Amino acid sequence: MVSIRTIDFSDGLGRGTMAAWTRTCTSSSSWPASGSTGPARRPPGGARSRPRRRGPAPASRSARRSSPSGGGFAGRVDAPCPPMASAAPLARAVTLRDARPADLDRIGEIWNHEILRTDATTDTAPRDAPALAAWRARHGAGWPIVVACAGGDVVAFGALSPYRPAPAFARTAEDSVYVEPGRRGEGLGRLVLDELLRRGEAAGHHSVLARITARNTASLRLHERAGFRTVGVEREVAFKLGRWHDVTVMQLLLGGRSDG
Repeated sequence: MVSIRTIDFSDGLGRGTMAAWTRTCTSSSSWPASGSTGPARRPPGGARSRPRRRGPAPASRSARRSSPSGGGFAGRVDAPCPPMASAAPLARAVTLRDARPADLDRIGEIWNHEILRTDATTDTAPRDAPALAAWRARHGAGWPIVVACAGGDVVAFGALSPYRPAPAFARTAEDSVYVEPGRRGEGLGRLVLDELLRRGEAAGHHSVLARITARNTASLRLHERAGFRTVGVEREVAFKLGRWHDVTVMQLLLGGRSDG
C-alpha cells in the first residue's frame, strides 16, 4: 500500500514560525526535519556500552508523541525540538511517499554525491541503475524507502534496512538518510527520519541503529534530536578519502520494552 503525506506551508514562512511549527508537529502525523545524512558525534570519554536512560522506562513512541509536553523521542519527552535558527523555510509543499522506480535516478544522484565526494558514508562504489534497482527490490514489507518531494523533485530520501541477516536480529533495523546538498538546513532530514521511525514501529521493529562516521556532525545532531543515543564508537574502522574514520553507533528503542 502506497503511503503519501503532504505538508503545506504558507508563503513567506519565517524562521520563528517554522521553529514553532516544528515543536507543535512532534505530536502530529507530520514532522519537521534537519537535513543531512545521519549523525556522528563521539561521546566524551569514548564509547558507552548501552543507551542511557533517566527515570522509569519510557512509553512507546506513539505515547511519547502524544505527550502533553510536546516533547521529543526516546527518553526526551520533556525536551522540545530545538529551533532551527539557521534553517531556510521549506518549500510550499513537501510530500513524503514510498520510493518508485522512476525515483531511482534522482536517488542515485544524491547518494553518489556522498559516495564520491564526502565521508558522510563509508560507501565507496557509486550506485548505477542495476545496483539501485536491486537495492530497492531488497526493501520489501517492513523495510521502507521514503522520499521527500518538493515541486515534483526528490530532494531527500531515507531507508530502513535489516541490521543483520540472522533471524534473531529480524526486529532490528539500520537507518540511512540523505539530503540533496543544496537543500540542507531546511528540516528535510528530520522529516524523512521521523517518517521512517513511524513506519518502523508500525512494522513491529523494536530497535533502530545508525552507524555514522564521527566527522558527520550534522547526522549525529539529527539522530540525537530524534532521540537516538550513542552506544559505542568503532575506532578507525573505515578508510576513505585518504584517512581513517571512527564510526559512531547510535540507537533508538522504538518501544519502552526490553523483552521480546
